[in-house]
Amino acid sequence: MHYSRLGKQTVNAVRLAEVLQVFVKHGFADLLQRAGFHRSLPAKLLRSLKLMEATPGPPHNFGQRMRSALVELGPTFVKLGQILSTRPDLIRLETARELSNLQDRVDALPFETMDGVVKAALGKSCAELFATFDTTPIASASLSQVYRATLFDGQQVVVKIQRPGVEKIIESDLSLMRQVAEWSAEHLDDINWLDPPGIVDEFARSIRRELDLSIEARVIEQFRTNFEDDGAVDMPQVYPEFSGHTLLTMDWVDGVRVDQVASFPERNCTPEQVAINGCDALCRMVFEFQLFHADPHPGNIFVTQDNHLAFIDLGMAGHLEQSDVAAIGDLFLALFERDSRACVDAILLLTTGGEPADQDVLERELTEFIAFEARAILGGGQVARGLERTTQILQRANMELAPRFSLLIKALATIEMVGRGLDPNLDMVPIIQPYVERLIKRRYAPRQLFRDAKHNTRVLLRLGHQLPRDIAQLLQQLRKGKLKFSIHHEHLDDLAATIDRASSRNTVGMIVAALIVGSSLLITTESTISRLGVAGFVFAGLLGSVLVISILWTRKF
Repeated sequence: MHYSRLGKQTVNAVRLAEVLQVFVKHGFADLLQRAGFHRSLPAKLLRSLKLMEATPGPPHNFGQRMRSALVELGPTFVKLGQILSTRPDLIRLETARELSNLQDRVDALPFETMDGVVKAALGKSCAELFATFDTTPIASASLSQVYRATLFDGQQVVVKIQRPGVEKIIESDLSLMRQVAEWSAEHLDDINWLDPPGIVDEFARSIRRELDLSIEARVIEQFRTNFEDDGAVDMPQVYPEFSGHTLLTMDWVDGVRVDQVASFPERNCTPEQVAINGCDALCRMVFEFQLFHADPHPGNIFVTQDNHLAFIDLGMAGHLEQSDVAAIGDLFLALFERDSRACVDAILLLTTGGEPADQDVLERELTEFIAFEARAILGGGQVARGLERTTQILQRANMELAPRFSLLIKALATIEMVGRGLDPNLDMVPIIQPYVERLIKRRYAPRQLFRDAKHNTRVLLRLGHQLPRDIAQLLQQLRKGKLKFSIHHEHLDDLAATIDRASSRNTVGMIVAALIVGSSLLITTESTISRLGVAGFVFAGLLGSVLVISILWTRKF
């Protein structure tokens, strides 16, 4: 459904009023006031109705209150909290840890409603498509519900069905978030380094990918191909004929959650080996395939037989370029060798926004961290802890990690937490180090050096061939007086739009005034057209009302 501009503004204002009320309810009134949202039109209306007053409740910390507020606001905000939990470089580490506990569980919709989604996607009902179908969901989240079924050939499968109408809700909330982010970037100078619109855009891309179950199906198939020669990782098979944009059917995983250690003996598994296999699998995803599971918590890892693992729920996956993996390898190598200069160079490749404001301060902090803390942290096998401390240093330098690296740090921290839950003595360094060493060896292998030299030579030759022609064209345009310079001024388009809107309103106002004056003159006459004066007053009143409404509701807040 496409809204008009006025309709979108109306919907956003109503939703903003609800969001403000929920955040005030959970104790964020002072934060909203510092951000300037108390001056918004919805906030003024809520205050007049006594709905902006905080209700007393138990004293929770910041992260707990934030988590409760996001849960109350619904699926889009729950997903936003889960994304923010991967960004300790943007929010406090304690808050990120609290948000990582967000549980996306809601009451299930009736099966008849979900069966309608299947029929709309495949043209047949569940009873026609499957030999058996358990109508009680085994999992119910804000975006989808998961059921167990059996194909006609006897294969047991799980069917993930998207909730109807969820896309419309999420798109509406994304529109509001983008508007709030733009307002924040314009009015709050102290958070400009965060790039609020960029964060919202990143989140929008992530949640839209998660909404499209056909993307998750392709990711699962890619993981299945990647691990087809791995005896320790089993990936479920996807059934494309029973899948689509709103539907995903794949093998039922016969296993237990990785944290259900009591069931390990009957499956011939040991916690220590399962921990090693899980961490090694994630390292292989990162360093060999550049495609990794971004949320490997215990609910997404199952133990099958003989220490084999199965990874499920790949709606949140991270992708890296080969250059990204090289930068990560450089960072780990610098940490292992305690080389602060190389560590700074590697970290700058992982960030967005260019150079730090004071690189000397950043280098000094990293040098002290490597000298006094890194040895103890890495010596204890706590790789994720070392990466978290590095992101804290970046946060103090007002530097932002690229989103894909934040997902990677979250994944490493999560898999290490799962591994240490199984084996408290787990050491991640011996697991990661061989991958880093192989990466460095491949980079400096004669064949790779020759390939890099050939590529660089090709680039230089292309540049040498093109440069004289570009210079000749530039001089020719300069001689003919056709050389032009384009200057872009930020927000100039907004100024032009504001002037255009103001002139339109002035024109309407003048028309209303003319109608009122003309109608008044007509009414005072005794001619037969005096009744037109009444019609003029009515028309002027309608135009005036539309003008007032447009002035009020086209304000951003």
